[in-house]
Amino acid sequence: MMTETAADLAPRIDLAVTAVAGVRESYSARPVVARAYERMAEVEGSLAAVDETAGARAVTVCIGVSTDDDSAAVASAVAEAVRQAGANAPTDTVRVRVARLVAPRS
Repeated sequence: MMTETAADLAPRIDLAVTAVAGVRESYSARPVVARAYERMAEVEGSLAAVDETAGARAVTVCIGVSTDDDSAAVASAVAEAVRQAGANAPTDTVRVRVARLVAPRS
């Protein structure tokens, strides 16, 4: 049973994602319309997209990974961090999108 709302969970997921070794950048995984509304209303939204439907949660996060890192391993670690942050019910799904490979600083 979910006792925590998506609005409560999303900021905690954002923090968990950025704490994972290998995550160089984090991007919004939320719909463009939601981001545009927040911009107009001058409110800060979370980067994680947390959708709840019929007792199930779908969490999507979007990250940038260094070209020096194993993107699959980083994505797997991010998925585990998201589950530990609260998306761990049997009906929850977690998607990690690697949106960008970031060149290492020289």
